[in-house]
Amino acid sequence: MNAIYSITAASGSTQGALKQQWAQGGTGLAAGYTSLVPVEIGGRRILFAFNKTTQQLDAYILSGSDPWVQQTTCKANLIGGPWDTIKSFVLGNVEYLLAYRADTGGFGFFAVADDLTVSPPYIFAGSHTTPADGFTTVAPYTSLNGQYLLGYNFTTGRVENFSVAVVPSSTGGKPALLALNVWYHLWAPGWTQFAFFQLGGSNFFFKINTAKLNVNIDHMQDNPAMGSIEIGSQLQAQLPDALSIDAAAIIPWAYGEPYLLTYIASSGVTAVYQIRSDCLGWTLQVSSTTVTGASIAVPYRIGDTSYILFYQGASVGKAR
Repeated sequence: MNAIYSITAASGSTQGALKQQWAQGGTGLAAGYTSLVPVEIGGRRILFAFNKTTQQLDAYILSGSDPWVQQTTCKANLIGGPWDTIKSFVLGNVEYLLAYRADTGGFGFFAVADDLTVSPPYIFAGSHTTPADGFTTVAPYTSLNGQYLLGYNFTTGRVENFSVAVVPSSTGGKPALLALNVWYHLWAPGWTQFAFFQLGGSNFFFKINTAKLNVNIDHMQDNPAMGSIEIGSQLQAQLPDALSIDAAAIIPWAYGEPYLLTYIASSGVTAVYQIRSDCLGWTLQVSSTTVTGASIAVPYRIGDTSYILFYQGASVGKAR
């Protein structure tokens, strides 16, 4: 079952809460999506939904009341694939969809218009000295008003940072962008569940190593060409179910405070933690049993309320 829960943090003597607001009935999200990306376009909270098998991109309007999820017209065609995953970022007040294919290491940058059409893509791929193929994690982030991407390969441990900048002009309606590799390194293999957040304008990220159990919080240096440094390591005593976690994400929150959500598909146990400012741990705000079997957990915010959408794509009928 697809479902939406609102998230309330603990305050004083009041406990935090995860409250179900919507459960899919006859209409809602179609089956088969492998990437769900919430964005703000034209004053609306739009959920882009991508099916890796069919390469279909659909769009839904998310709201904070009935009907909660409503499909809308999406004429976008993500050419240049086949793509494995999509992400999003904003640069120069333009919303972009970032598509990635692991076989070639190619990135496709699509500018999104208010009518949910997209531009032809700016295509970037790594060089033979800094190949970009095989990434299992791709994460856009900003640093000192610059746009960057992190790519990581679970099997080899290869990690890279890429800068993305606006250039004076482009041809063929493609975005006027330039991507460059600025950092190439080898970490241990086995890292997953990356979740980026900011404190004091600097970037940090949570991650779990499932090959050799380790839970970390790292700092991506303000100049991403200098890479990352470890802040907190071997934090798994504070997260005893680390190897069972199927999804981890930072919840968008008031004033950018970092709240981490974890989800276990087999039991439906969902926990919300407030990350401490020293980045050496976290404080549990709420733990509750939600839906089981979700393949994707997507946090987003509308107005003053944060939500989590649980998507159980394999068992949901088509919305159209």
